[in-house]
Amino acid sequence: MKHVKYSLLLVLPVFCIIFLGCRKTKPDFPPASNHRTVLVYLGTDNNFRAEAAQKIEQMKDNWNGTIDGNLLVYADTGENPILVHIYYTERRGNVADTIETYPAENSASPATFARILHQAKAYRPAASYGLVVLSHATGWLPAEMSYPAIHLKSVIQDTGTSEAGNYMELADFADAIPYKLDFIIFDACFMGSVEVCYELKDKTDYIVASPAEVLSPGFVYTTMMQHLFAPVPDLAAVAREFYEYYNSQTGAFRSATVSVVKTAELETLATVVKDITQQNAFPDDLEDIQTYGYGAQKIYFDLGDYLQKLSPANHDIIQTSLDQCVTCKACTPYYYSAATGMQPINTFSGLSVYIPQTAYPKANEEYGKLKWAKRTN
Repeated sequence: MKHVKYSLLLVLPVFCIIFLGCRKTKPDFPPASNHRTVLVYLGTDNNFRAEAAQKIEQMKDNWNGTIDGNLLVYADTGENPILVHIYYTERRGNVADTIETYPAENSASPATFARILHQAKAYRPAASYGLVVLSHATGWLPAEMSYPAIHLKSVIQDTGTSEAGNYMELADFADAIPYKLDFIIFDACFMGSVEVCYELKDKTDYIVASPAEVLSPGFVYTTMMQHLFAPVPDLAAVAREFYEYYNSQTGAFRSATVSVVKTAELETLATVVKDITQQNAFPDDLEDIQTYGYGAQKIYFDLGDYLQKLSPANHDIIQTSLDQCVTCKACTPYYYSAATGMQPINTFSGLSVYIPQTAYPKANEEYGKLKWAKRTN
C-alpha cells in the first residue's frame, strides 16, 4: 500500500504538468493577426452618445471566430473614452475587452486622433489597416464658417463642456493619419465629396462615404466587419447593405446616398475637371444642377451633373473618368435634408463638388486652400 501511495505521488505532479501544458495550448486570448487591423473611431461626445454602446455591442455579438483580423474600437461618450478590443475565444465566446480607459479628452483633436491610430498599430501591427469614423461632419467646409440653416461640424464633432463644441478640420484630419490605410469608411454626413477624397488620396486606397446626410443608425455594423476582414475588403458589400437598409424604409427614412471611391483614379479625374473648367465659364444659374442638403444653400453639387451641363460635348470623357473613380454607387429616389425635408435625386454621379459663388466669399477663400482647388484651379 505504501508503494501504491508513493507511486501516485510521483504520477500526480506529472499529470498536473501535462494538464497545465494542455491549458497553455488553448489561451484565453487570441494571438495577434498579421492580416488586418481595423480601428473604429467613435467620435460620439455629442448627441450620438447612446449609439457608441450599441455599435460596440453589435460588432461584438456578430463577431465571427473564423475572422482573421484585429478589431479595435475607440469610443468617446463624454466622460472617460475607452479603447476596446473585440475578439473570440472558445471559452468566453465573443468578447469586447476594454484594454484602456483615458481621462476625459477631445476626440475631435488631431493629436488625440493621431495618438489612437498610433496605439492601434502598436498594439496590433498588421500587413493592412482600415478605419471607420462615426461622428458628425460637413465635408470640406471649415468648422468656423456659419451660414443661415448651416451648422458646421467639419469632420468630427466633440461637444464636451462647450456649447459651441470642438471640431476637426479636413486638412488636420488628413495630416493626423500617420500611415497608409487600405480604406476609410465615413459614417458621417457629406463626406462623399471630391474635395474630401482628394485631400485623403495619399492616405488611403479607398473611401466609402455619402455625398448627402447620413441618417441614424448609419452603416450596418452587424455585418460590416465580415466584409472588411475579407482577404480583399469587400467595400461594395458594405455600401450595398447600407443602401439596401435605407431603401427598404418608408417616408423620410428612405434616404441614402453612398459611394466607393478609388483614390488612385482621382488624378485622372482632376485632369478632366481642370480641362473642362478652364475651357468653360462657371454657370450663372445653378438651379438646374443636382444638389445634396441644406436646401437654398447651394453647397454640395453633384459633380457629374455639373460637368455634363458645363460641357455636354465631353459627355463620354466625363462619364468614363467618373466610372473609373467611383467603383460602386447607389442612391434612393429622394434624400432627406434637415433643412428642407425630402428632395429628389434626378442624377447621381457618386461625388459632390462645390461651385464658387459670390454669395459665399468666405467659402470661396477657404476653398482655394484645398488640394483639389489648387490642382484643378
